[in-house]
Amino acid sequence: MSSSQLIRHLGNIAYRHAFGIYRPLYGIFKSYADRAERTFLAKHLSAGYVAVDGGANIGIYSQFLAKCVGSSGAVHSFEPSPANFARLRAAVRDFPNVSVNQLLLGNRTEESVLYISEALNVDHRAYPTEGELRRGISVRCTRLDDYFKPGQRVDLIKMDIQGFELHALEGAQRVLEDNPKIKLLLEFWPYGLKEAGKSPEAFVSFLKDRGFVIFRPKGDGLTRCDPPCANSSDPTNYFNIFAQRANPRA
Repeated sequence: MSSSQLIRHLGNIAYRHAFGIYRPLYGIFKSYADRAERTFLAKHLSAGYVAVDGGANIGIYSQFLAKCVGSSGAVHSFEPSPANFARLRAAVRDFPNVSVNQLLLGNRTEESVLYISEALNVDHRAYPTEGELRRGISVRCTRLDDYFKPGQRVDLIKMDIQGFELHALEGAQRVLEDNPKIKLLLEFWPYGLKEAGKSPEAFVSFLKDRGFVIFRPKGDGLTRCDPPCANSSDPTNYFNIFAQRANPRA
């Protein structure tokens, strides 16, 4: 077992049996690991903004986004796992501007299946995993285009849903068009996209075809990039990307 695998294994044990210890430690880890993303969001999310937290897990990002958009803004958090959802709901109970939804984001609104990872609470997936038997549970899937009413403004979509990001974006095409200035913070995981039945090339094309320019958060700013799509056989190859339109119409 590698050192990273050992850390994940111990983290999952703490999640199950010592959550009071796990949560603050995980919060510290996310603050450090995503410091570039958080620095940028803190500068560009204003009071009154509406944000989506897709794959909200135990609520670390939902709390952060809620503070960024303030009491006049709103955060809509989505987490399909029953165990994670219970933690999420508890985490944001003092944040009235957060709406929690035990829903999977996808390109259809229907009953679906979530495949549970017994090894890692952040690795539940919306698709069967090749070479691995997982317990499947029934969950409700929704399109963001069905969740939000036509014309309802969304300013940020943040998603980390284990390779199902393109499915969810396909289900949010009207939302993406309704606000030309919408910003996206997405995990780019070529291996997961392929496992979910999509390709990293299709993911990148979807964004570019809709006028989005892709960046990687670094330091206090952004670096423009064309995400490398070739290495889809390495499950450890993933990173966050930020996307916004170059010349959004008013």
